[in-house]
Amino acid sequence: MQSKTSYRFLLIRWSGMGDVVMTLPAVRWLRNRFGRCHITYLTDAAFAKIIEQSGCVDTIETIDRRGFIRSRSFLPSVFSLFGIIWRLRRARFDFAFDLQGFGETALLAYISGAPIRIGRYKESFLRKRIYTLPIGADWGLDHRSLFFLRAVTGPFGINPPTVAERPVLPKPVSEKKDNLSTRIGLNIGASTESRRWSEENFFQLARRLTQRGYIVRFFLGPRETDMIETVKEVCMNSRWEVSVQSQIEPLMQALAECAVLVSNDTGPGHLAAALDVPVVTLYSTGSPENVGPMAVGVRWFRNEADINDIRVDDVEQACVELLNVIKP
Repeated sequence: MQSKTSYRFLLIRWSGMGDVVMTLPAVRWLRNRFGRCHITYLTDAAFAKIIEQSGCVDTIETIDRRGFIRSRSFLPSVFSLFGIIWRLRRARFDFAFDLQGFGETALLAYISGAPIRIGRYKESFLRKRIYTLPIGADWGLDHRSLFFLRAVTGPFGINPPTVAERPVLPKPVSEKKDNLSTRIGLNIGASTESRRWSEENFFQLARRLTQRGYIVRFFLGPRETDMIETVKEVCMNSRWEVSVQSQIEPLMQALAECAVLVSNDTGPGHLAAALDVPVVTLYSTGSPENVGPMAVGVRWFRNEADINDIRVDDVEQACVELLNVIKP
């Protein structure tokens, strides 16, 4: 591989929030290894602020993927995509790293014109034709951050790393006057019902933590519309805080104000970990070794038969242990 240091890199990852966070060590490696390089990151508009806050990327291209499924925004989304394709072609990339692995992201890597295109072959004839190099890592076994790191180190003949550094984002400065070391966040959403610890379990945990003197903050996202009113009512009656965020920056601020986060296996857990917040993660079929948040403090529980069989007592104790560890 030539010694050129002014490479132009394209990285593509547009879902989901946790996976975008887990690409950050790979982005940082490219920046540190090739200081004069130019890095373009193509992602979903919803996650652009994560990449921006990393401080390692020169250009961010965004696609509003939800716009393609809404009739009013379909045509603007199509025109926006044409603009992205035009800019990718003009950028003259040396490398395109498809960290997503969809058919459409493989095509975008090809359309970019980059002579070296790296991606996960899977069982796709199309991808085998598009990618010039496979990713030398195991998607199912390697931690996701390590998988992404190996994707970007492989083309340069670097010995495959055995571990990835922790994703890190700058922690927002809080304007709150209370003691942030006593607030515990509870992220109750999840992408599917089978991955969601029930609201009643979270309510029971919140009551116990309140009795111990901790402040409790519930987190809900835009997908939890069916439970927002119920959770808000319970929280109001119990004097618990509620944070309903659809934008990354206020979500980061609200997470950073917590001493510990209890979360289902979903994106905000990874975002909190990148902000130096210890995390207790609850799993059903997910694997902590494969997709666990790389936090400064970590606890996790898993029950593949029924996530709701995870005991509230055990989660409460994990919170207390982490709080004791991080005490100044």
